[in-house]
Amino acid sequence: MLELALSDEVVTPRVELLDGPRVRLTISASENIAHGLEFCRAELIHAVEVALQNLLEANTAPARIFIRSMKTDEIITTIDPEAIYGSNAIVRP
Repeated sequence: MLELALSDEVVTPRVELLDGPRVRLTISASENIAHGLEFCRAELIHAVEVALQNLLEANTAPARIFIRSMKTDEIITTIDPEAIYGSNAIVRP
């Protein structure tokens, strides 16, 4: 999952590799998104590659299912299928 966080407090774009297959890009809300992506392109590509490698090879990234509310865009729950259905619930190539 790639998260885009907009903040008025951030001066320069920042890339973070989070637990699981998640990468967060934080940029200033007033900055052009294309400029922010260009500024940290190499870091972002590396973080996405590591997240995918963790998911596919290292088995260290848990899978998640996000369920959105039907009436809003709010995420109402997250589920770890492996905890509910066992390790056979995770499909890997």
